[in-house]
This record gives sequence, C-alpha cells and structure tokens, in this order.
Amino acid sequence: MNLPKVKMLQVSKCLIGLAVMMLQSCDVADNLRDMLCGNWESVEGKPDVLIYKEGEAYKVTVFRRSGLRRKLKPETYLLQEENGNLFMNTGFRIDVSYNEATDVLTFSPNGDYVRVKPQPENQTEE
Repeated sequence: MNLPKVKMLQVSKCLIGLAVMMLQSCDVADNLRDMLCGNWESVEGKPDVLIYKEGEAYKVTVFRRSGLRRKLKPETYLLQEENGNLFMNTGFRIDVSYNEATDVLTFSPNGDYVRVKPQPENQTEE
C-alpha cells in the first residue's frame, strides 16, 4: 500500500488525535479515589482513618486520641491529586498510595493500612 506523504501525515494526525481523546477520557485519579473510600486501620497501631467523598472532594478523617482522658478527636483533610500522585496536607505533605492487588493503603510516613471489613449483623454462635 503506497500512500502519498500528505495522506500519511493526515492519517497520523487523526490517529494521534484519537489517542489523545481516549487518554483524556480516562479519569484514573477519580476512579482510584473511589476505590479508597471506606474505613482503614493501621497495621502499626497508628490512628484509624475514614476516606469518603463529599460533593466533588475526597476527604480523609483521622481519628486521633488526645488529652489525659484519651478523648477521640477526628481531624479531616482534603485528599488531593498532583501529577497523578495522591497526597494530603496536614501541615506536612503526606503521600498516599494504594496497592489494589493486596487492598493496602500506604501513608508516607505513617505506614500501611488495611481496609476494615464490615461485620455481619446476624452472627450465630454454635
């Protein structure tokens, strides 16, 4: 098949344009953030976290215990995305990564978190 140079360039432009449109239609960050929603507990004894969607924003609530009576004090931060990387700003940048295969969430530098599985409501004892 012998195409003139001009026709080949036009076909190339169309294919590149199609590839760009397909890449722009992929909303990977939102899909990833949707997968992160839920309750998470630390494997290292750090405070538990809850990730949820509020409007268009994704938020991370950290459940800390503070004071003499160890009263539970939730602190909420915005889960942000920059150049394909997730992070939250607590005064310090905390990078967030997710391993879909093992369902493990990693906060750098706070370590790994595993998803809290909902307990069945009606458990029968044998």
